[in-house]
This record gives sequence, C-alpha cells and structure tokens, in this order.
Amino acid sequence: MTADDINQKALNEPSNVSEIGSDPQGATPDYKRHPFYSPSEWLLESISAFLALGLLIGIAIIFWYMDNKPLDDWTGRVSLNATISILTTACTTLLMHSVSSFIGQSKWLHFKSAPRKLSHLEIFDGASRGVWGSILLLANIPWNLAAIGAFITILRLAFSPFAQQVVLIQQREVITPNENVTFGYAHNYTRDMPGAVVTFQSIPQDPGMQSAIYQGLYDLDIAEPFRCSAACQWSESYISLGFKSDCKNVTEATLDTSACAKPAEKTYCNMTTPMGLDIQTERVDTASATGFYLNARSLQINRTGINRTLDLPEIARFAIYRSSVDSNFFAYDENVTECSLSLTAYEYAGAKANGSSFAFEQKREVDIGDNSAWGFCGPMSTGFSDRLCLNATRRGGIDIPALEINFASLAALGNFFISPAISTAWIEGSYYNHNLGVAAALSGNVNLTDRFDMMANAMTDHVRYGPNTQTARGDLVERVPFVSIRWGYFVVPIVTEGFAILFAILSIINNRKSRNIPLWKSSSLAVLECHHEERLGLLHTTGRDLNEIQADAEKAKARLQ
Repeated sequence: MTADDINQKALNEPSNVSEIGSDPQGATPDYKRHPFYSPSEWLLESISAFLALGLLIGIAIIFWYMDNKPLDDWTGRVSLNATISILTTACTTLLMHSVSSFIGQSKWLHFKSAPRKLSHLEIFDGASRGVWGSILLLANIPWNLAAIGAFITILRLAFSPFAQQVVLIQQREVITPNENVTFGYAHNYTRDMPGAVVTFQSIPQDPGMQSAIYQGLYDLDIAEPFRCSAACQWSESYISLGFKSDCKNVTEATLDTSACAKPAEKTYCNMTTPMGLDIQTERVDTASATGFYLNARSLQINRTGINRTLDLPEIARFAIYRSSVDSNFFAYDENVTECSLSLTAYEYAGAKANGSSFAFEQKREVDIGDNSAWGFCGPMSTGFSDRLCLNATRRGGIDIPALEINFASLAALGNFFISPAISTAWIEGSYYNHNLGVAAALSGNVNLTDRFDMMANAMTDHVRYGPNTQTARGDLVERVPFVSIRWGYFVVPIVTEGFAILFAILSIINNRKSRNIPLWKSSSLAVLECHHEERLGLLHTTGRDLNEIQADAEKAKARLQ
C-alpha cells in the first residue's frame, strides 16, 4: 500500500486521531518563530484589526458630527449613506482578514491540545472562509477559542445593515428670520389733507376705506395682503388700531314710536330708534311701499356741520328698517336693527401662513377704555390737522401702544356714511328709486350683524395696510431633511468589533512561542508538511516555518494524475 493510499484511508476513518509535533520515537520539532513585527507573525493581522477599529471609530465620529444636523451639512462629494456603506464594507473586510487567519491558526492549537479527528482540519478551514463553515464549526467542534471567530463571522452579516439603520433621515421644520415674511399692522390712521380743503364736507374720501366698507357690506372675500414665499410664522403679538360694530334688534321699541299721516295719496310713518335715529316709511295704496330704509349718523359731523362732542370710541350709528310687502303693498314682517361703529384695538397673535392661506391663532379685542380715554393730541383748533390720541397704557395684562386718528379721517367717514351711498331707501312697486345705496346688499333676510362685523373687519384691515402701516416681520418655516442617529442600532457593529479585538488578543496569547505551535495560520500548503501514520495515529511534521514552506512551493511543480 502506497503512502497516498494510507493518507486517503486515514481521512475516511474519523475514529483515528493524530497529534501534531508529538512523536514518541523522536524529539518534538522546534518550530521557528519570528519577531512580532514580522509579517510572518501577527503584523498584518494586527494592522488589519486596528484599521478596522479605526474605521469603526471614524464611522462613529461621522454619526456624532451629523446627529441632529441638516443633511445639507454633509458636504462630501459622496452622499452620507454611500460613505457609511463604503466604510462599513472596508471595516468588515479588514476585520475578516484577521479573523480568518486566527480561525485558521486555531486548528493547529486544536490538534496540539489533544488527539482530534483528522476531519476537523476541513471544518476549521471551512470556518476560516465563510459563514456556513463557521456554523459547521459551532455545531461539530467542542467550543474553544475558534468559536469566537465563528461567531464573529456570522455576526458580521449584520454589521453593515445595522450600521445603515443608525442613520435616519427625517423632515423637520427649520425656522429662520426672513425680511420678506411680513404682514401689516398700524397704530394710527392719518391721511394727508390737500391744501384746497375748505370745509369738512369737502374733505376727499379715502378710496381704500370706501372699498373696504363695500367689501364688508357686500360680503366680498378679500385675501390678506401678507408676504410669504412658502410656510411662515410670526412668534410675536401685535396691537393694531381698528373698528368694531355692535348690532341689536330694536323692532318693538322703534315701532312703538311710529306716527303716521296721510296728507295726500301717500301715507308717511315716522319712528325713532332707541339711539335717536329717525326712520321714515311711505306707502301708496296698491302702488308702492317702503321695503328698506337705512339712516346713518356721524357722531363727529352731521349734515349741517361739525359736531365736536368727541364721543369716542363710538363714531357712527345706523338704523336699518326692512319689511316685506303684499300684493296690495301693505307692509308685514317689519324689522328694525340698530348698529353702532366704534374705534377699538385688536391683538393679533400666532400668525401663520402657508401658500395663499393666512390666519391668526388668536385675534382678540383689546379694552381701550371709554370716551374719557381719548383726547386731542394738542390744542383743539378749527382746522383739519386736529389729531385724536389714546395714550399708551396697560390693560388686562396687555401693553397698549399710543393710538391715533386724525379728525379729518373721521369726518370723511362721517360724510360717506350719511351720504346717499350708504343712507338710502328702497321703495317697492311703482316708484323711481334714484338713490340705490347699499339696499341690494342689506335687504331681505341678510344677517345684518354679520355684515356690519365684516364691514368693521374690512375697515380694520384697510387701516392695517393703509398709509400708516407698520411691518410685522416673521420667520420662514422650511421642511429640511435632518439626520437623526439611532445609536441603539450601532451596538451590533460595536459588539462585532469588540469580539474581533478580543479574539485577536486571545489568539496571539494562546499561540505564543512558548507553546511551540507552528504558525501556519490558514495556509493550505502547511498540510503538505504533515505526514500521517495510520498505525501510530500521528501527524509527523518537519518543523519548518511558513516562509520556508512557501519558498519551496514556489520552486516545486505538481500535476494532478
């Protein structure tokens, strides 16, 4: 029987055991070793292990640097995720270089410690090459130092996925001050009067204020003229001068004052509201009857001239009569509503905008006191430059700034309210209505309280964006991708690297020179130096080191027969 037949038979008989470097008929070979810094020892494995540790620390530094920062803070040419993927791949490659060598070396330590099955050589070699071999090692070999390497080989499959899971990209709101994020507010309403004004009745109207009054009475939705390019918010609160209305039904009290007369073919009825506004209706038998009547009074100016009673904050009163008429033009469902318009101030807080929408989280009226709180800013005169002021004060825990309105602006408002543009009547039936006013907007079942509230709001908005507007600057709210680091997932890479460092240290210690173990690592050429004697159950070795074996292999030639 040839030597090759003996070796083949030994591989097929698992019951045979062998002992490396133990020959009862001769001395134990003295295996040559090299300085620690030599590549033939553990230099390359140590370098790869520490480089893997350095890469893991580098990955941790990147995570720490980018945690809770915008993704745009990563300025590398390669994306953050791609960088982490590259580094983890390099880290596991370096890590497995040393682990594979240490597992391969563990088989010689395994055979040195006690007689083992020769088939264990193949199991150790498989474990040094991949996951399946590591699983077979854990399942078939009594657990020893190599089991740590096998566990690392299996665990490194989760290294990259868990490292990638550490990085979570989330959309967050970033708030930055922006000069182009604005809306308006005002502490006064003062218009410049041209020099040609002679009387209060000749004061020119404010077209913007007229438009605001009509917008409210006709229920026209006008968007807030704010400025915001995307999503915006204003963190502060703002006080602005404005108007408010108050309406109530006074039908019974007013109709009780009705006095009618029929001097000719018409029947005239006169009545007075509780606030002293006159209402006049008329009727012609089977021909016409009053269906709408609106009378207004300015508390600063009337049809005959100026009235400086200074009844602020109230500036105007309105009486609205409405009725339905039957086929014979008799009135029924008569209704009388009384409204007042006053100066006030509003606090605006929590303003937010998004696209074309704009809203306040809170808009509330501020108590500015009664008519005694208002006064002329300076000596009262008969000209158009008089200004009415409310001194800065604090009410209800709110600091109210000084508010101001010039008397000419109030006079212009009074002129407009008492003009046929607002104060008018509508006669149903055979009648020529030449002063149309706002009868069409307020007749029928229109909710007068809502309409006058909308008028006051529209007038307030005009003051806010009128000639005395101030700019409330806010913040731009942008949704920006942020990096959130979930450190819990990083435990797997840390544990894997920790076991790799531990495995390296234990392997170097257990394979020290004093143990007289060949440092052949996972080389397949080293097996050629082992001669199996079936009769004795031994593996005889020459004692040469791996460098000599590799040098001979470079010179020798072999052919498979």
